Amino acid sequence: MDLIGRIINGRYKLVDERGSGSFGAVYIARDLLTNYVYAAKVMHLDQTEDAELLERFKREAYILQNLKDPHVVRLVDYGKDNEIYFIMMHHVDGQNLKWYIQNYGPMEVPRALNYAIQVAQGLDAAFKQGIVHRDVKPMNILISNKGLVKIADFGLSRSMDTPTITTSDKIMGTAYYSAPEQVQHGHSADIRSDLYSLAVVLFECLAGQPPYTGGSIVDIVFKHINDPIPSIRRLRPDVPASMVTFFERALAKAPEMRYQTPREFIQTLEEIQRSIHGPATRSIQARLHVVTTGQTFTLDERKLIIGREDPKREIHPDIQINDLSQTLGRKHASLTYNDGVWLLEDLNSRNKTRLNGQVLAPNEPHQLKNGDVLHFGKVEARIELG
Repeated sequence: MDLIGRIINGRYKLVDERGSGSFGAVYIARDLLTNYVYAAKVMHLDQTEDAELLERFKREAYILQNLKDPHVVRLVDYGKDNEIYFIMMHHVDGQNLKWYIQNYGPMEVPRALNYAIQVAQGLDAAFKQGIVHRDVKPMNILISNKGLVKIADFGLSRSMDTPTITTSDKIMGTAYYSAPEQVQHGHSADIRSDLYSLAVVLFECLAGQPPYTGGSIVDIVFKHINDPIPSIRRLRPDVPASMVTFFERALAKAPEMRYQTPREFIQTLEEIQRSIHGPATRSIQARLHVVTTGQTFTLDERKLIIGREDPKREIHPDIQINDLSQTLGRKHASLTYNDGVWLLEDLNSRNKTRLNGQVLAPNEPHQLKNGDVLHFGKVEARIELG
């Protein structure tokens, strides 16, 4: 059914279709009340009679409602309008990771590591809430035009406080990216399964193909369970030797032999980053911990804008903080790495930026040291260096 032009819930006009599958379709939607542009996920009408699929659709909305992280697509609204079930999300101005791989081939190592770390940060936010994605793959990883990575499509995900939907133990996920335990017993998938899938994605970013290819889906499943882990350096001789060691652990057959948490996964990739950039590069070791929200952002060597997202004005800060106080500006402040030091600068924000209690004058950089306390309006944060 062609839904272009349809107005959902009296305010969201579907203006373009971006993709369609057996389960539903994704549209570009314009909010007629605010003029914001969103991404609308709409169930196919002929699928709404399937109780399991409908429950999964509702579960995705429930999970996204409680999952707020810069590296996860943000929920705006969800519900049912007559016969149409919909989920409204922030629109990511960019493409999915699969598109980049198909159009540009294998990536340079720093870029691939950067993308993988951002995805792992999104998985870390999910992990802390007991959420397992179960379908981490390039198609479900969105890259904005500014290089911000967001995990999408939580249609197969589950959380600790949601009941099991399927009575059978069928495969959950996509065979090329699924961990051995996931293809054998779908209900046994946990964060280690998601990290296995992410390691497969990273392998594909570097090699242009997943580690296991060829044959039927059954053949791919068999290879995940039984075949030795391919050496990335046979396909990409230029990658650091440490990447071989990383994949040997990240793609281990047994979950207990892998990285147990996203933080372990991230720390290993950051160590590889440091080995590439050399010991003089200290910016990879810097983090901004937002005390108010519990968010943590890894900082890299560029000017990073801190603020809140505004899709209507196409404002997508590098560091997007979940500010319930509404005192954080769209472009509130910036962090810049220069000659071995980190600098904080207020960007003429309405509610001011404070460094250890001192109000900063606009557009004047101030050097930071480890443990400094920052305030962006009423949002409290701490800088962690070294």
